[in-house]
Amino acid sequence: MGLLQMVRGRNITADGGNYYYARLTDDQKKIYAIIHSGLSGCAKRIKLPMRPANELSQIYRAVLLDNPLFFYATGFKYQTDTYKQKNIILPSYEYKRAEINEYKNAISEHLHVYDVVKDKSDREKEQFVHDYCADNFAYGDVGNESHTILGLICKKTAVCDGIANYVKVALDYLGISSLVVSGKAQSPLYYDKMEAHAWNIAEIDGQNYHLDVTFDMTVRNKLIRHDYFNLCDDDIKKDHLILGNVPKCLTDGKDYYTFNDMAVKGKKGLVNYLTRKLKDGEKTIIVKLAGMTQTDDIYNKVLEVCGQAYMNVRNSGVSVEVSGNLSQLVFEIDFK
Repeated sequence: MGLLQMVRGRNITADGGNYYYARLTDDQKKIYAIIHSGLSGCAKRIKLPMRPANELSQIYRAVLLDNPLFFYATGFKYQTDTYKQKNIILPSYEYKRAEINEYKNAISEHLHVYDVVKDKSDREKEQFVHDYCADNFAYGDVGNESHTILGLICKKTAVCDGIANYVKVALDYLGISSLVVSGKAQSPLYYDKMEAHAWNIAEIDGQNYHLDVTFDMTVRNKLIRHDYFNLCDDDIKKDHLILGNVPKCLTDGKDYYTFNDMAVKGKKGLVNYLTRKLKDGEKTIIVKLAGMTQTDDIYNKVLEVCGQAYMNVRNSGVSVEVSGNLSQLVFEIDFK
């Protein structure tokens, strides 16, 4: 069994195709299949029916988005045979065939790390992939590999599109439908302008959710964060801009913190939550403020509640450090 077949999971579309494939016309799907076959064999020339260059680019991009294991394929040049009414595309490959095979073997071996959860639920598999990335990989630019699955496989470092491609391959391996989403986002660390970004949508228990492993990796402090784990459209749009047509993610209340009773409402809810955690002996606590609005004094309000909760348990003063993701209103509170 080849690597492409080994990692092929269930599909996020109802018609049995990969997501970007499914959005093409019937004629475009035929061209997609020819390109897919050609890239699988590292073909130097791929003959196609006559199409405008922009349409070929659209189909070629769909193939790469659906198949992150074509990490070695970059752009292409094309020629036109007007007599035979054919286009001939000349793919560009980043590596030689022997290197590609070596990298494929490395990917195949690596993916077995996920065998330990192959019999778990979809949500457990998804979290294992997420947490494995947070524990073992870093965000950073290490060259061309940073934008493909090889960044994490070979150098344990990648940027957003490399991380999103890796997550899709890992979820595919575990039989979970997913896709890579292209858009823009505002960093939860710097709150600067929107910049180009990539993340995933995963189908969990029949519902679609946004999953941004990159942002969770970068916002992490002492504990693994799940600020962007299974968000609905309304939540992801607080600091992300979706470009293009992707599946709707309409189910709310299934994000990590709400699902695991780590989301609270109002000052009283936060006091009670922190008091309970402190009584259980926890010193570093993550909490999401559900249904609240970001304000200029939100940090002061959280600090005030932290002091009140600590007094409920110890009846003494305490040093508290608070870091927050203001877009998603998630706070990591460290009681010194």
